[in-house]
Amino acid sequence: MENKTGLKAVIVPVMIGMIFVLSIIGFKEEMGHEFSLAAAFYATLTFFTLDNMKPEEVLSNKYLFIAKYLAAFLLGFGIYNLVYVYVNKQWRNFIIRLKYRNHVVVFSTKMVGHEFINDLLANHYKVIVVEKINDDPFLTKLKKKGVIVVEDDEIGADLLDSLMVSHAGNCILASSEDDRNIDLTLKLIKHLTEAGHRKNVRILTHINDRDNIEVIRDYMDTGNSDHNFSLEVFNVSSTAAKKIYDHFPPHEFFQFKDRTEENAIAVVGFNDAAEDFILENLILSHYADGENIKIYLVDADADAIIHRLSYQYPYHREFIDIIPVKLLNNKFFANFNWSKELIEKLSKVKAAYFFGNKGSELINLTWRFRQFVSGQTLNYVQTPIMVCFPEDTVILKLHDSETTNKDQEMSLINGKFNIHYINLITDTCTSARLIEHSEFIDMLSRVINYYYSIKYEFSSLLKEHWGITDTDKLINAVEMLLLDKAEDGAELTEQEVERLVLTRIAEGTKLSLTALTPQLSIGSRWHTLTYHKKSSNRYAARHFAVKISIMKNLGCFPLTKSGILESFSVIAPVEHKRWCAEKMVHNYRFGVLPKDRAAKNDAKEILKIHDQLIPYQKLTQVEKEKDLNIFLLMPMLSLLKTGLKK
Repeated sequence: MENKTGLKAVIVPVMIGMIFVLSIIGFKEEMGHEFSLAAAFYATLTFFTLDNMKPEEVLSNKYLFIAKYLAAFLLGFGIYNLVYVYVNKQWRNFIIRLKYRNHVVVFSTKMVGHEFINDLLANHYKVIVVEKINDDPFLTKLKKKGVIVVEDDEIGADLLDSLMVSHAGNCILASSEDDRNIDLTLKLIKHLTEAGHRKNVRILTHINDRDNIEVIRDYMDTGNSDHNFSLEVFNVSSTAAKKIYDHFPPHEFFQFKDRTEENAIAVVGFNDAAEDFILENLILSHYADGENIKIYLVDADADAIIHRLSYQYPYHREFIDIIPVKLLNNKFFANFNWSKELIEKLSKVKAAYFFGNKGSELINLTWRFRQFVSGQTLNYVQTPIMVCFPEDTVILKLHDSETTNKDQEMSLINGKFNIHYINLITDTCTSARLIEHSEFIDMLSRVINYYYSIKYEFSSLLKEHWGITDTDKLINAVEMLLLDKAEDGAELTEQEVERLVLTRIAEGTKLSLTALTPQLSIGSRWHTLTYHKKSSNRYAARHFAVKISIMKNLGCFPLTKSGILESFSVIAPVEHKRWCAEKMVHNYRFGVLPKDRAAKNDAKEILKIHDQLIPYQKLTQVEKEKDLNIFLLMPMLSLLKTGLKK
């Protein structure tokens, strides 16, 4: 496709050069021995101001005639361009202000890919794309479809205002440069805070470097109490790992009732996505038997990888058991240094997850593993295989060709041989995953946090803001109202949960809903949290599926309050272990906290010190009951639905 911007960049300088050449030739012909190059050069410059454009003078010399009219054409073309750009910009701004609400603004498609934009459009999102340089043919196609594409190298407050980001639903920052994404995040936060529009805009910022991610999470968000935005950092590898864990969690393949078999998985190959997947298991794979999940790490450099993981996550042995398996070749053939016991255990893993950076090599490795398992167990479909497929290969595009056998081929791989391919970017950076699923998890997280706020914060808030004391009975009544709501079996929205709670508190305190809402709403409690506390609630929400599995295996499903309470001694330790793992992954450490409230808060939120990173048995009874709360809330959480607007 023709690149119009590049074409203008070539033609205009050529035409200017021609004007000067023709002008110099014309002046030399006119002036003879009195010709002066400097004077001719200066006179040529006046052509661009339409000075000295008398017809009789122009016609006297064909070179000057052509030069002057080329200059006039360029001047007119320049004026036209300025007017066109200005009018086009104003029209674009008018359309955005008139039609765009809850839209998605994508600042660069470098890390999420073009398919993400197509996916947004297919799912009826209104999209604005902002690129540093928009000479990409794909963006030209988007313009023809009516999508607003903005080219801007330096993004300032005026542009953010014209894009109506304060009325957007999501702003996705996906440049390949961390510095650019971080700088734009700070600009967005400043703009949204100053805009004064009471709408929460989700900012999803892509960060490549793990150290940058830790710094942002640990030190740049300790005081976020703004209702205008919600910040979430994401990474392609981490997003893929979360998708794989959520869709193919190990517990779906485990046999908890048959203790003669080992519940273990294999992670074959190692890259950033594999590391993130291991961390997902470290945080989420905790079950009622209390045993650590076993992960066979199969790689040519398995011992070195384990050493690296031990260096970065020295506490990992408390939560997962990683067994290194050194792969001597990529055929799983003649690995004689493996013991017979190891070969048998590896062949009987309940699921295998493959990771790599080269597509064709990964496919070959997957099929050789399937051969290995088949040779050991005489069953080539028993072990499900999940492959995190890199995006830098065209191999799987063969399956995207318009052939009559495409569906049969994919069915053969995914069905007959129980192999599932998950593309690193195109299957994980989607509207369903980055926006809808993320919003659903956030909705669950906000309600979880609200429940804990009711139990442990509302009494002090009522006393602090309204001088109301002796609230134990009221808080207990609100909690019971919330938990018993699940017995209705009717779907609930987040807004209905809030209305239910605030109405009951208003009745018990004689305060108006208007007075209570600024301090006791779901949103107000959520926005006082730091990034880490929000992240903690998100992991609690994502562990929901594992908890359901635990309750089913205990024979406590459908969920009932009495069944949950009877399982207290089994399920509460699971949640505490999961919570400890999550805290340690996010750089928390055990320590005795100061008694002073402000110092205690600083120790927790800034230094990441926590006094409850201890075995469950050493907790006080009150703290043990906190680990039960999330299970008690599960029946009500299962009824929640989102009201996401596109």
